[in-house]
Amino acid sequence: CLEKSCEADVSHHCGLTPDVFTLIGHAGVALMIFESGMHFDFERAMVVGPKACCVAVLGTILPLITGTILTVIYGKPLLPDGISVGTALAPTSVGIALRLLGEAGVLQQDFGQAIITAAFVDDILSLILFNVLFSLRGDFDVIKVVVFPVVGVIFMGIAMVGAVKFWPYVISDIILPRIPQKNASAKVSSSDEALFVIMFALLIVYGTITHFLGTHLWGCFIAGMSFACVKPLHHPHHVWVKQTKRMTSWMIRIFFACTVAFSIPVSKLLSIEAFLKGSLMGIGPCILTKVLCAPFMGDAKFVIGWAMVGRAEFAYLIAQMAAAANMIDEDTFSICIWALLYATIFAPFIFRTVLNRYVARQGFAIDNEAASKQQGDEDDLAFVEDHAMHSTQQQAKNKLDFGAPEVEPSAYGRATAAGPADLADVSLEDDLESPTRAGKKPGLHSRKAKDQEQLVRKGNGLLCCLFYKKAFLS
Repeated sequence: CLEKSCEADVSHHCGLTPDVFTLIGHAGVALMIFESGMHFDFERAMVVGPKACCVAVLGTILPLITGTILTVIYGKPLLPDGISVGTALAPTSVGIALRLLGEAGVLQQDFGQAIITAAFVDDILSLILFNVLFSLRGDFDVIKVVVFPVVGVIFMGIAMVGAVKFWPYVISDIILPRIPQKNASAKVSSSDEALFVIMFALLIVYGTITHFLGTHLWGCFIAGMSFACVKPLHHPHHVWVKQTKRMTSWMIRIFFACTVAFSIPVSKLLSIEAFLKGSLMGIGPCILTKVLCAPFMGDAKFVIGWAMVGRAEFAYLIAQMAAAANMIDEDTFSICIWALLYATIFAPFIFRTVLNRYVARQGFAIDNEAASKQQGDEDDLAFVEDHAMHSTQQQAKNKLDFGAPEVEPSAYGRATAAGPADLADVSLEDDLESPTRAGKKPGLHSRKAKDQEQLVRKGNGLLCCLFYKKAFLS
């Protein structure tokens, strides 16, 4: 008991002053969860809400219960080990389902909306579980375990009402119209700058509030939801992604490589016992419970079920933080990682196959325009808009401002050697439709296809980090 108490005390102080890699990784997860909250659609949730909420509840409770039971069968205590593993298996990755549904062009179908709504509600329930889990550290405290989560739920309810009624009016009708506008040549408007500052401020405020209630991640998601109804719809998300996408991507890579991977005991992870137990945990509580969470959804039950299987950053974060807080030992942590890897690797491929077969069987009319829009990366959209604005401003300048000093010609922000005549030849349509024009770099579609091919080849990268640690850092 004395040894565990000392370990818990050391873990607590390390959590208060994390190393730089852990700090960057956790900050990236916070930004990712904030962005995820901005995807929440209140109107769609009202349409498919009841059944989707039932799917989310089953998709959260079943992995929690079965993961806890199997952990106890493995000889670990119920508290905190069993509950920690069950909580780590509960979250669903909404990003995987969102992308594949968009690629298939069925995001607007009822089953597509049910999947997205269920995934978001699942995230909310998992955040509540996460909050309760880390309130269980140490001796039982009614305030931390009961009162704080209840206060957090009440705060979330009030914030959701504010997201629908308060923030859209205050931001769109009061604050932004009063912001002094820049000249027409500005790349980022004053309104977008003000909106970004408001988003970042609300992220910090809500994250701080829920930090004292258990976890800052809860507040990050609620803060993101607060901008889901701000008009024009999806514009706040576009502004946020335009400024933070590359930074967040690198932070998430650091999270997987230097937070999760470096905390895994490689010798135990690669043991036969951990692999077999992790395989059983992955096939049963991690995958099958999600697949079977929509028995009342008719023909789409297995499509919805496989859509709920995917796991991403949040699940690994719960496992890593539980291990860092000594709530699970190294053996249990390795088993949990194997289980999550099963879902992370197999879910996208199987869901894509099941989805395509269901779409073909039902004969849905594919919305190619919506699918193309969904496939388009937010960063690419920002790239296109910036180029369109730059082209318009440059044409106006060439026609009207003959006395202006010459500037270095550029295309898409890259210097060109051919001069203004070459810049005038560059057009958005040419870049989109003819990616192999002589003397120019590949266009947007070619670049996206190449990126997608690299993503397929690249994989998750987590196992590479583990072997790197084993070979060079052990």
